[in-house]
Amino acid sequence: MEIDGDCHTLRSAGKYGRLIEVVREAVELDRVAVQRSWQYKKWCAERWKNLFISEAVRDEAALAVAKKKYGKQSDRAAVALRFLRETDAAFADVEMPACEFSSLRETRFIFCPGLLNGLLPVRAFQRALPELERDGLCQVLRADLHPLAGCESNAEHLARAIELGVGLSADRELVDEKAAQEPKNVILFGYSKGVADILTLLVKRPDLASRIKCIFSWAGAAGGSYIADDVYSVLSGVEEDPDLLDKAIASMAPFTKLPEIVQRRKDETEIKLALRDLTTMWRRQFMLEHERLINDLGIPIFNLSGSTSAMEVPSFQFQGAMRLNKIDGNNDMQVTQDQSRIQMPMATDLAMLHAHHWDMSYDSFPKAIRMSSPHLDHPFPKKAALLASIQLAYELGLAS
Repeated sequence: MEIDGDCHTLRSAGKYGRLIEVVREAVELDRVAVQRSWQYKKWCAERWKNLFISEAVRDEAALAVAKKKYGKQSDRAAVALRFLRETDAAFADVEMPACEFSSLRETRFIFCPGLLNGLLPVRAFQRALPELERDGLCQVLRADLHPLAGCESNAEHLARAIELGVGLSADRELVDEKAAQEPKNVILFGYSKGVADILTLLVKRPDLASRIKCIFSWAGAAGGSYIADDVYSVLSGVEEDPDLLDKAIASMAPFTKLPEIVQRRKDETEIKLALRDLTTMWRRQFMLEHERLINDLGIPIFNLSGSTSAMEVPSFQFQGAMRLNKIDGNNDMQVTQDQSRIQMPMATDLAMLHAHHWDMSYDSFPKAIRMSSPHLDHPFPKKAALLASIQLAYELGLAS
């Protein structure tokens, strides 16, 4: 395949329109073979960043935050410098064609949330996902994953989302099984533990691979979390105790309300298993055993990771961020870069984002809570990131 040479020549000449066509043709010809191309991977990363910047400058709140720090730069450069790592002003101002995208008609966007899903004051992509749907850009389904259950249990609920269209709406309302519409094809967008749940699904239900057009790992915990290691070590040797469970959850987020949130699916709560499935040892063993199977399914995977500093995280996360700094200075306060990225031939790294683990997905926490800790305003432009991901999948011919 000549994709490497073609990509390099067209990129160097600035012929981005033709480059988009060539890459799409290569993916349509053989979406597995093209993943071996370093130039293809480099182009995907550049194109996602370009699409993200183009959408982020339309987010007035995010642009205001960016210009506050980089006021002398252009709007595009300010957004890039504030919300992306390893990106300079010159790249930000490169002009590429707009994505010729209007909406997804045959591909459903399925969001797979992480640990503590529903236990925090706001949900992940609380405003962004409904806005995508209201704008007519795609149909959204939130997989009804339990916030405190193991990966195998959640994989079953994810399978129901893919096969039957059962789950939660973009606005977080339960989808009635009788009213559910079976998706034809899906994009899976996994956040944090949701990525581990997705990988477990691929091992348990490889028959669903033909429906999954691509996977986005968003601050994923494919390699586990050292923070989860610490919490699990406290819980693993003791009997179930509601007070201890409350304390364990509170150590990760002090304002969660465990009993209220899990009442609907109380019998499925298995916090020890959920945390065990997030430990580094467990996830490493899982990938050692199943990486080849997952890769051979031929599903394109795109990694997007976060990077922050201890001075940019909520005060109650400071100690954890400092712990991770000893391992990786580019951690997102919950996972390191190595843990966050799925590392196999079918996976492509798109970007390292300048945001902490919650900022990447959650809207601003209520003001009453923010008064007790800084850095809970979460300015990262989430809708821009979602839309850039959908546009890239569409442009590559992976979604329609």
